[in-house]
Amino acid sequence: MRLVLVIEETCFYHPGFVAKFLQNCKDEVVAVALVTKVPDKSNLELYMKKHWFLLKLSEILKLGSQKVCAQLLDLSGLSGNGRYYSVRSVLKDFNINYFEVESNINRSEYLEQFERLQPDVIVSSNSLIFGKKLLSLPKLCCINRHSALLPSYGGLWPVFQAFRNGETQTGVTIHTMDEEIDKGRILSRRVVPINTGDTIAKLYLQCFDLSADALIEALEHLRHNSLPEFDNIGAESYYSMPLEEHWREFRQRGGRFV
Repeated sequence: MRLVLVIEETCFYHPGFVAKFLQNCKDEVVAVALVTKVPDKSNLELYMKKHWFLLKLSEILKLGSQKVCAQLLDLSGLSGNGRYYSVRSVLKDFNINYFEVESNINRSEYLEQFERLQPDVIVSSNSLIFGKKLLSLPKLCCINRHSALLPSYGGLWPVFQAFRNGETQTGVTIHTMDEEIDKGRILSRRVVPINTGDTIAKLYLQCFDLSADALIEALEHLRHNSLPEFDNIGAESYYSMPLEEHWREFRQRGGRFV
């Protein structure tokens, strides 16, 4: 099966997920589209900078230090041997060809590269929206990795919203993609319990740790055309970036970001 992975460049979560996935599926990945810039409305870092006052000082310091340390370790060439600090370093270590994508993945120059690669499946883990042309390019389908138990908590920051709403669990879903965001048929699912004292960072880490196995399982279903049936765990819902009132409710539940 010819796979093309579309993945966002970040030092948080994605490097470990990509490394674990490539350890099992390297020979099938023909290329990676590395997303290096996303639109402002879905840019997590920009949102955090504009809403810094919603974070505790300890959270700001911890997030800042983690990013700086990751960047320094990556620049120093210490990535490898199971520890990675950027997606780019993972791809170089596994000798995977990649091209960079900025803001709009539906531009003609990107679509041409996807066409040349002739993928059976395009695998997405990023916040860019696929247009009709891109969705129709792979032989089988496009599939998406999402940190929630779909159809509940589609959209942005799903783990934060699940915690804010007092849910007892979150998780990861792999699903086929269509023109409606975070819809399509569920191919694989993993559940992550939400326990007292869990931070949003810890929950996302658990989701991404399970994501590679869930993705491998989903690809097996596609490979053998044995699509499973899943019952809905919760009601369908969709969220954009958190509002200030969401943060108040999050803090009232004892929520911590990191």
